[in-house]
This record gives sequence, structure tokens and C-alpha cells, in this order.
Amino acid sequence: MIMDTELTSVLCPPPVPMDLLGLRKRFGSVMAVDDCKNRLIQDLFFEVDTLHSALLNECTKLENERFHFIQELTQYRTEIADLRHNQLSFVSILVDGDCMNFNDALIQEGHNGGRRAARLLLQSVERYIRDIDPQASPGLQYRVCVYANLPGLEKAYREARVLSSTETLDPFVRGFNMEDSQCDFIDAGNGKECSDVKIRATFERDILDVHCRHIIFCAATDNGYARLLGSHRGSNRITLVEGAPFAWEMEQLATELRTTAFPAVFRAAKLPARASSFSAAATASANVAAIASPTTGGTPSPSPPRRDYATIAKANLQITPSSSASSSASSSATTPTSQTPSPSSSSTSPSSQIIFDISPSISSTPPLPKIHFNAQDQRIDPPLRRASSKENYERLRAAKLCNRYHLQGDCSYGDGCTHAHGRRLTSAQDLHDLRCISRTSVCGEGLWCTNRKCVCGHQCPREMWRDHEMTECRFPEEMHGVDRVVVRVE
Repeated sequence: MIMDTELTSVLCPPPVPMDLLGLRKRFGSVMAVDDCKNRLIQDLFFEVDTLHSALLNECTKLENERFHFIQELTQYRTEIADLRHNQLSFVSILVDGDCMNFNDALIQEGHNGGRRAARLLLQSVERYIRDIDPQASPGLQYRVCVYANLPGLEKAYREARVLSSTETLDPFVRGFNMEDSQCDFIDAGNGKECSDVKIRATFERDILDVHCRHIIFCAATDNGYARLLGSHRGSNRITLVEGAPFAWEMEQLATELRTTAFPAVFRAAKLPARASSFSAAATASANVAAIASPTTGGTPSPSPPRRDYATIAKANLQITPSSSASSSASSSATTPTSQTPSPSSSSTSPSSQIIFDISPSISSTPPLPKIHFNAQDQRIDPPLRRASSKENYERLRAAKLCNRYHLQGDCSYGDGCTHAHGRRLTSAQDLHDLRCISRTSVCGEGLWCTNRKCVCGHQCPREMWRDHEMTECRFPEEMHGVDRVVVRVE
């Protein structure tokens, strides 16, 4: 019994009285902590509400600003559209009247033809601009500048029999200028390059003008403009107009610029160049005319001698109108007989007729040159010394002479040739300088050309010059660095 009591006292200790006051204090501490946490959370919610209100206010403010910005943007776009539709922007139409000739029918109509030419040109350009630039302003201006050597152009139209000997270009020009206030047909002067200088200056002014929307360039038959347009390759603001076929260098540029044609306005071929101011028919009839005689018993002599221009002019001064009249009367009343005229008979005999010929003084055709080949059977151009002078070189180059005609004595294009024929060059200096000029034209057959009459270049003549640049050279790469050791001559 005693042992059970001891065991129970060991296993179950006497209960300890609870400290309720301590527990309450501890509970109060816990509650204070909870109150602190609740106040913290409430402060956080208050701060969030404040920031949210500020954000909503800022968003409302930004939305108002955005609305005002959109209104201003719409207003600016309207103003820009108004500016695009006002009279500030324009299209520049540049025409070199010397090489870009108006259709014959327009020229022959005189004043009405001039007005119609201006109207057709403006209408053609306007349709073209609408096609390539649909956003162009309906109020776009079109400024036409035609530059030409009017006396020379008038003479060319007469020699082409578009105008008679008594007609002039003045009515056409006046009609052209009167059709529209923006159309100007201007006499650039009687020099070879006067029109070119005017065209260049106007082009350089307009291409820098921010109001110039497009340039219609009507002068593409002249290689001289290639340097002007070369720096604008790929520009969408320039269009080349084709009337007569493009010149060689301009044709290369045409692959990188816009092109078009206005067949209702411009001729499809340039006006033919004439050898002299005498008509071909008059020259031919004068060369075959027989010497009329008042008597019928004369003996025919061999063909009448050819006489040069100076002799003809001197003889013409010695013939009076009355003698010419009596000569024509006697020749119609009697059978003409041939006789050899002398200077005295031409001045004293009233029945003599002037026999003249203005054909080139050199009638024989130059011998065909031999062709030089290197070891690869490539054609080699014989070396040439430099031109006699820069002035003479530039003078001949500006004259735009036909190289084949003057150097080889013939031209396959005949009257349709776009370069000058006329009286053939006789000066050795001029012929040498012209050959230097012809060497700067690239032969289409290149190194494999076998044409003995070819006067073009088959290697770059300037590749050894200090300032020569391959990228700007008209000769292709294969025509540079060619072996010039000649191994065969044919």
C-alpha cells in the first residue's frame, strides 16, 4: 500500500496554480500587435486609394491632351493638303528646240499651229503626270521653256521643205507663247551651244527647287546632256522624252530614268542636216545644165568644167538682170549647145549661163585603213598624238560633225543622219582632231570589230590619264588594259 502511494506521487506531480493575470497581459500584448498590423494595412489601403485617384486624374489629363493632339494633327494634315493643292508646286518642261523638233504639220499651221503645239504639249504632260503621280495636286502648274536658235531652226525647216523660202517661224512662236502664260518659246542666240547653256541653267535651278515636283526633259538626242543628268541616275523626278531616237549616251541613261514619248507633239526624226544653203535640186540641175547659145551651129564640147564657190560668186556679180533674162529667152527659143565658158565670155556674153558645183573639193574616197590585231585576235587602235589644241578640239566637238562622213567619205544614214555633213574637212589638223574625237565613241562590236570603215574607239583612249576613273568611263571594263602589242595587220 505504501509503495502504491509513492509510485502515484512520482507519476502525477501536484498541480501548479495558473497565472491568469500573466495570461491576460500576454493576450493584451498580442492584441496590441494585431491593432498595429490593422492600422498598417489601413494606411496602405489609404495610400493605394490616393495613388489610384492621382493615376485616374493623370490618365484623364493625358486623354484630353491626346484628343487635342489628334485635332491639331487633323488640322495640320488639312493644311498640308491645302498646300499641296495650291499654286506653289510645278512641273518644269524643258525643250531644246534645236534637237527636239515639233511636228511638221504644227509648224506649217503657223500661229494656230503654235497654239496647238503648246496645248498638246501641256495636255500630254498633264496626262503623264497623272499616271505616274496620282497624288499630284489638281492645281499643279506646268511651266514650259523652249530654247532654240531661231534663225538656224527656221533655216533647217526651210531646207527640209517644211517651210517655204518666204515663210518664217515667227507666227508659230507667237502662237506658242500666247496659248498659255506659262509657255515660253525663247530665242537662245545664234551660237552652237546657246540652247544647251540655257537648258543646263534652268535644269540646275529647278532640280534644287523644293516646289518643283517633276522635270520633263525634252532634249535626249544630244549626248552633251549626259554629263548634266549623270549625277541624277535613278531619280524619280526626271523623265526623258523621246522624239527622235536617243543619242548613245542618253540611251544608257534612259535605263535608269523614266522615259516617255509625245508623238503628237514632236517629230520622230531630227531635221536633216544640209551641206549648204543651196537646195539639192538646184545644185543638181546646175551641175547638169548645158551652156545655152543664141546660134544653132555650135559643136558640143565635153562636159562643162566644175567651178568652185568663189568663182561662181564672182561671176554672179558680173551678170546683170537683163542679161539673165535675155539668156533665158534665147535658151528657150533655140536648141542649147555646149561650149566651154571663159571668164571673159561669162561677163560679156548675155546668153551665158553659170555652171557651178558646190560638191566637196575632194572627190576621191580616202583609202580604207588597215586593221591591227594583237595575239588574242583583238582589234588594236593605232596610237594617236593628242589633239592640236583644246580650243580646236572643243570647236569640232561642239559642231557635232559626222565622223564617218568626214573621215571615211561616206555615211550609211545619208540625209537622215543626226550629225553634220556639209563640206568635208580638208585641214590635216581638223581631220586629226576629229579622229581624236571619234576615238572617244565606243564601238558597238568592241574588241572583235572587223569593219575597216569603223572610226570609233576599241580601247579606252584615256585609261592612262591621271584623273581617269573606271566607274565613270563610258568604255566597258574589257576595253581597258588590252594587250596593245600588234602581231598582225590586215
